[in-house]
Amino acid sequence: MKNILIDASSKTYETIEGTYLPLDWGMKLHNDYQTYKEDIYSDNNIFCFGKGVLPIIGGHRLIFSFRSPMWKGFHFSAMGGAGYTLQNTGLDNIAIKGRCKKPSLIILNGNGSFSLEFKEIEEFEQGKFKSVYELNDYLISEYKHIDENFRAFLVGPSAITTDIAGIYSQTIKNGAIVEGSEDWAARGGCGSALYRCHNVVGVVFFGDNYKKDIEKEIKLKKIVEKCHNKPYINAVLSNTEKYRYSKKTETGGTFGNNYKTAMDLTPIFNWRTPFIKKEDRLYFHDKILKYFVAQFDKEAIIPKNWTNCGEPCPVACKKYRKGMHVDYEPYEANGPCLGIFDIYAVDKVVHAVDSLGMDAIEFGNLCAWVFELLNVGLLKPEEVGIQLPYFDVENYDTDENILKCSNHNAEQAIALANLIVYGILDKSTLKVENPNIKKIEQLIKLLRKDTRYAANELNEIYNERLYNLNNSDCNLKVEKFIKYKSNCLKNPEPLNFNDFAVYVAFGHNGQISPTMYWAIGNYMPYLIQGKYLTYYQNGVFLEPEELATLSVKGATEEISLENLGICRFHRKWILPVLDELLAEVFKEESKNNKENEDTENDVNYYLSNNIHKVSLILLNKIYEYDLKVGYPHVIESHRVKELIACGAKDFGNEKWAKKFEEEGDKALDEYVSRVLKKYSELLNISWKL
Repeated sequence: MKNILIDASSKTYETIEGTYLPLDWGMKLHNDYQTYKEDIYSDNNIFCFGKGVLPIIGGHRLIFSFRSPMWKGFHFSAMGGAGYTLQNTGLDNIAIKGRCKKPSLIILNGNGSFSLEFKEIEEFEQGKFKSVYELNDYLISEYKHIDENFRAFLVGPSAITTDIAGIYSQTIKNGAIVEGSEDWAARGGCGSALYRCHNVVGVVFFGDNYKKDIEKEIKLKKIVEKCHNKPYINAVLSNTEKYRYSKKTETGGTFGNNYKTAMDLTPIFNWRTPFIKKEDRLYFHDKILKYFVAQFDKEAIIPKNWTNCGEPCPVACKKYRKGMHVDYEPYEANGPCLGIFDIYAVDKVVHAVDSLGMDAIEFGNLCAWVFELLNVGLLKPEEVGIQLPYFDVENYDTDENILKCSNHNAEQAIALANLIVYGILDKSTLKVENPNIKKIEQLIKLLRKDTRYAANELNEIYNERLYNLNNSDCNLKVEKFIKYKSNCLKNPEPLNFNDFAVYVAFGHNGQISPTMYWAIGNYMPYLIQGKYLTYYQNGVFLEPEELATLSVKGATEEISLENLGICRFHRKWILPVLDELLAEVFKEESKNNKENEDTENDVNYYLSNNIHKVSLILLNKIYEYDLKVGYPHVIESHRVKELIACGAKDFGNEKWAKKFEEEGDKALDEYVSRVLKKYSELLNISWKL
């Protein structure tokens, strides 16, 4: 393997010997440089990425690992297909330390002998590029004459000012983007980490240093065929039907299939789902099918506007329409969660958020929280800079009103996104009368961090408002306050700003929004949240020990796939053969030096341990790292507590529903503590409240 550490300060690199899977590489560098001692945006921090190691379908993801500006601990995010192009450079793993003097691109030139280049791009901070798409177009004009199939990953304007920036990339073929193929590594604020630590706007990569090993690929195919007793392509397609096309649901991809199966459990109006009558929830689900899924099927599925992420994969999970790639979570977070039930209105929000380079899931949850604060009167339009959203069920009583409210809320979401990223550029563009500029600027600074940070600050700023709202019997807003509280928890405490937000807390000031499913495992204070390292099945309420067991199973499987650079959509067919495939790929690199066979920088480490054990060791290292910067935190948001307690009731667990009703927070603490006790036992760690 060829691994390099780039020093952005000196514009040089050094080669680091050894065999590393991408996440093991990241963990090694973060421990070697003790990044847990550094400020989040210190140039002594390290940003790592590496490609998949198995030359199979779905095996070419690019895996980023970093210290998260949001979670505050070790985090990682994956990007589809980009590893397929990175292999042309001859590199396997890359890390960046130090800081460029000016905003710069890093160019990994694999034509002939590898060379490292830097290109200053001062215009980025001067606002020349208003979107990631404009920047990508600029890169195409600059580099297509060198390699018309190059690829780049890059950040957008949000990386300059916020903690919630992601990293964008899109397949480039014959000097032009492939429509619908865009992909994002966005969770955890990795784009903010790349730019604000290292002043790196993006990385461009290309080359001719990859030679396909046909013989090896044939051997890997035979392993898969033997296990599944069917031809290789059939094994792949039969286990990825949801992501390509499901005959049962007559739709394809995460968007169509998730909405057709979620029914009344779909998060709507900032996760108010538990407080909305079942018949009303089904009413909104019916409108989602009408104004979301039907249009999606008509414009993406039926005409077969399907493509892949950049590697030759027959699943073609990327569904697109009107030039936009459509996935469930970004559209859910910026759609129904914001009270938007018209796909054309959500298109506008998602495109605006993506253009700015933000994590669409994180922004959607942040925006939904702000919408609800406006709705209940804890914030006022003149303090936010946007108009009141429509955020009550009663507003959506007709199809005409659904479309009207959806478009209005979309306009407010886009305005808020631009305010967060750019601030107040022109007072005349604010959508409210008599704006309080000082208050708006104060709020913008808070929202650029994250929901938890902003909530804690707002509790102090508006403490009198909270007191009045919690104690007044005649204030109209109190009725709305009570309307969106359940009876699932006994004697809830007076509410504050945090209590309307949905996030998982870590340590003193870390947090992340969960994935967009009403699933109990999404709210547990595990080692890493915001990804699928948990049990994320919605509509199920399990005993704590069973939830922990399934969560550990999910965590080890998911981190195995990420560590190997494998797309999780292929998990069904690939998990049973992982060890055999890895052994086949690594056996040629195997060394006979038994002194090193147990060290992680030697291929024998991977050959002498199955991938499950490798994953357990990695999770243990993440635990040791994260303990230096934080700790598992109690659930502090009342909304999250209610999602758990109401989940017990809604999902049919009478025992725990009764316990939550009678014992309140005491029962909740028992449940979470028992989950973490079993979780710790299975991982051989001590991750407890």
